[in-house]
Amino acid sequence: MMTQPIRTVNNLSSETSPAGGNDIAKSSLPLSFEERRLLDLRARYARAEVLANALGDMILSLRRTFGRLTAAIKENYKLRAAETQLNRMTDRELADLGLCRADIAFAVRETQGLRPQFDVADPVTTVNQDWRRAA
Repeated sequence: MMTQPIRTVNNLSSETSPAGGNDIAKSSLPLSFEERRLLDLRARYARAEVLANALGDMILSLRRTFGRLTAAIKENYKLRAAETQLNRMTDRELADLGLCRADIAFAVRETQGLRPQFDVADPVTTVNQDWRRAA
């Protein structure tokens, strides 16, 4: 019967090194205290730079989104002002422009390139499907 050699705790690397196994102080590289301090500072600066870049990108994204939102609101107010102005006109004045009251909303938005989209209904099917057989 063959026996396995007895392992001691000193032979197991996972037991002797901390989680991750990358302790700078106990690594095989002989680093002085000053070198370890500089390495730690560089790692901190790198983490701070990544965080600052992410935060800056987020702020710029929010700024662009807020700018688009305010531009859309301003454009909507302009369209509503034009509609209000046309609604204040008499029918005679609207006829001179070639409009009727029902066309005001479409005419205002069409000048801005905004055409209303209508939902197309599905074709209507007959309720009684047996009408072909009766004929």
